[in-house]
Amino acid sequence: MPDLVTGLRQVIQDLIAPDLKAIQAKQDAISRQSEVQHDALVKTLEAFRAEMRSEFAALRANNQLEVLRQVSPLSERISVVEESRGRRIKNT
Repeated sequence: MPDLVTGLRQVIQDLIAPDLKAIQAKQDAISRQSEVQHDALVKTLEAFRAEMRSEFAALRANNQLEVLRQVSPLSERISVVEESRGRRIKNT
């Protein structure tokens, strides 16, 4: 009886073990491939993040210049108005 169990076990191992090893090898290859793809995705996202930060910085600088362009004429007008008020007050 023990020989029968041992023989049956050996047959099962001979039939299943190669398939299990092949499955394990495929799983390892898929795992390595997913790690490589993950690393590539992370690098792509980091590059995209850096590009977006750069774009936002450029937009921020552009907006600040535009605000200065819009505010500068107003400050000149205010200074002209203040000057004319100051003259009126001195004349009265």
